[in-house]
Amino acid sequence: MSEEIYKTVEQLIKETKRKETVIEINNLQTNKDGFSNDITMFHLTYSQGGDIFSNEVVLKKFSENVKFNKELNILRSKAVNSTINIPTVYFEDKEKRIMLMELVKGATLDKYYLANPEDMQSAFRKFGVTLAQVHSICTDRVRNFFTDNDLRQEVYIDFYIESLKNRVAKFEDPVYINCLQNISDMFKTVSFTEVLNHGDYHFWNTIITDENSLYILDWEKAFIGDPRYDIANTLVLGYSWFGTSFKEPMLGAYQNITNKKIENLECFEALSSFDSFTKMVPLIKGADDSHIRDRSFEWLKRRYELFVRHNGKRINEAEEYLFSKGVSFII
Repeated sequence: MSEEIYKTVEQLIKETKRKETVIEINNLQTNKDGFSNDITMFHLTYSQGGDIFSNEVVLKKFSENVKFNKELNILRSKAVNSTINIPTVYFEDKEKRIMLMELVKGATLDKYYLANPEDMQSAFRKFGVTLAQVHSICTDRVRNFFTDNDLRQEVYIDFYIESLKNRVAKFEDPVYINCLQNISDMFKTVSFTEVLNHGDYHFWNTIITDENSLYILDWEKAFIGDPRYDIANTLVLGYSWFGTSFKEPMLGAYQNITNKKIENLECFEALSSFDSFTKMVPLIKGADDSHIRDRSFEWLKRRYELFVRHNGKRINEAEEYLFSKGVSFII
C-alpha cells in the first residue's frame, strides 16, 4: 500500500513539475471516518530548486470523472475560495482522477461537539453563517462546473417527488403515498430560487481548526438549486445522527447573514425527512441490517421521529422493528 502511494505521488509531482524529485512520505494512514475508502493521509516532504515542501496532505481518488471534475473546479475557484475556507489543491491527475490536497488540521464538528459542549451554540452559529456564505456565491461564476443533472431548477421538484412515489409504491402501504401527496400539495405555492448548494453539508464535512476557522470538505454532491434543499438536508442529517438542538442557532445565524426569513422551509424539511426515512423502510421489512455501524439504531429512530413530526402518521411496523432492536422512544 505505502509503495503504491509513494509511486503515485512521485509520478504526480514529476508530471506537474516536469523534473525528477525525491519525496519522503511519513505517518501514512487511511481514512477511517465516514464511509470513504479512497482517501489516504500522510506527511509529504520534497525539494526542488531550493524550495522545500513539507506538509500534511490528503490523497483522494475519485470513482467518477464527473465527481472529480466538479470538486476540482470548486476547490480551484476564486469565487469559492475567496468566500469560504476550503482545502488547497496542490496537484491533480485528471486521467487517473486523483487529487493531492491540503490536510486541514482540526476537529470535525461532531468531534468538536463532543469535546466542547459549552461552546456548541457558537459553533452552530458558525455552521449556519458558513452555509449562508456558500449560498451567497455568484452562480454565474460557478455554473459551468456543473452538468445539466446538477441544475435543479423548479421542475426538479416534480421529478424528485415522482422518484419517491416509485420507491414507496413497492412498500404496499398507502400511508406512504398519502403522505407524499400531502407534501406535493404543500409545494404548489412555493417559489424557487437558485444558489450554489454543497449537497452534503453536515458535521463530518466541516472542520473547526485550532484558529476557530470552519472549513468545508467534500464537494462531490454540489449542485445549483434552491437553498432550502441544502438547509433541510443539513437539518435532517444533523438531527438523525446527533439529535442536537442546533436548528435555532444555525437558522438564526443564517438568516442574520442573509437578512431575510426562510419561507416555506417546512415543505423542504418534510420532503427531506420523508426521503431519509423511506430509504430505511426495507430494513424494517426484513432486509439485512448487519451493516449498520456499531449496530446502533438510534439514527433510524430519529429519522422515524422526523417522519412522524412532519407527516402526523405513525407506522406500527416501524415501531415494532425499533422495539425489537432495543430502541425505546416516546412520540
